[in-house]
Amino acid sequence: MTEGSRAIRWSRVLLVLTTLAPLAVFVGIAGMRLGVWDWQIGYSVLTLQVGLALAALGTFAALGGVIVALGEPRARLMALGGVILGGATAGLYGLHLSQTGVGILSASATSVPAQATTALTDPPVFTGALADRRQAASAAEATVFQTCAATTVPTQVAPGAAAYALEQAGFEVLGFGVARADGTREGTWFGFVHDATIRIRPGATDVRVASREARDDGGEACRLVTRIVAELQPGA
Repeated sequence: MTEGSRAIRWSRVLLVLTTLAPLAVFVGIAGMRLGVWDWQIGYSVLTLQVGLALAALGTFAALGGVIVALGEPRARLMALGGVILGGATAGLYGLHLSQTGVGILSASATSVPAQATTALTDPPVFTGALADRRQAASAAEATVFQTCAATTVPTQVAPGAAAYALEQAGFEVLGFGVARADGTREGTWFGFVHDATIRIRPGATDVRVASREARDDGGEACRLVTRIVAELQPGA
């Protein structure tokens, strides 16, 4: 075997290594969507543990591909593909972890879903169809809430305005009427669900958001509360 053919073979191997992390994420998501396994396997294990390790491996593989291509011009196209795929994968992992604040260990199961509210001393209660959905999903209730920058909306908004705020924040409105509006939001990739309820009372409007999965959501519940509060402000 000539040096050139050996370099081509190694370039192919290194390029394949850069595809392993995206493949692990795809398998994790597909399994969750098809009901083969739960989020603890698909997200916590396959994506944040296996996938992250493979992303690191892919980064080194991309670097190796560049080194191999220095001595074999025919391997440069594969090296370029490895750099693009490996770099994009590493970048997406870095972006996800920085935005969510979720680490490998913090993605594991907790005792209760993450929750946030604008009324810490008297949080709104999930009722009706939304409460039924949470019960069917075995979503436990929490007594401790995330601390958010959002504050209680200082006005008594109309139920229609509350429903519109939920819709603008990315929630599917399940219903609204006298004194409340309810909605649910499913994540694009992994299908993680957050539920929201808006309680309307004289002089004030309170918001509560809770995830259904008993996991650290990286502050997503708090960000959603803040988004809903922003949409409820006059003139929003």
